[in-house]
Amino acid sequence: MCPKRRNSITLLLLFGIVAIIFLGITTTQAREKVVFKDPKEKKKITKKKPIKEEAKADRIENKDRKGKGTAVYTYDPTNKADPFKSFIVVKEELEEKEEKKPKTYLETLDISQLTVAAIVLSSKGNWALVRDSKGDGHIIKKGTPIGRRRGRVIRILDKEVVVREYRKDFRGREIVRDISLRLPSID
Repeated sequence: MCPKRRNSITLLLLFGIVAIIFLGITTTQAREKVVFKDPKEKKKITKKKPIKEEAKADRIENKDRKGKGTAVYTYDPTNKADPFKSFIVVKEELEEKEEKKPKTYLETLDISQLTVAAIVLSSKGNWALVRDSKGDGHIIKKGTPIGRRRGRVIRILDKEVVVREYRKDFRGREIVRDISLRLPSID
């Protein structure tokens, strides 16, 4: 026999074996049967069975399931994130809603960029002077919007200003955080 012909026959046999193996695997996979059952409806309990009878009924049900060889799984989506909804899209939607409202200069700054320079306590209301990173001073009082995360001044005490920030996580839940800005000590 010619060596070229022998190589071509060997190559043809090798290709045929690989094809048979490949087709054999896919057909066995196609024969497997997976059964999904719908969640059971809640049964109305009219009469309580004794515990022993309920246990027997459960054992009989389990034996039936084992005999059939079916897989039973029910998915309960309550209090779970939707796996098909992108959390990036949700975050972008939240940011777009926040950007619609015109912001003051203090709302464009992060709270970490502000320092308390002075606090004035009076009967008409407490006031505070905060300085930004450029050194500009801004007067704030209770209720003033401040910070990037929808913060508001909730209290002005004798040595500190308390700011409450509201932000949303990637699931859309609102998280509240109180931040204290202290007046620097003279010591």
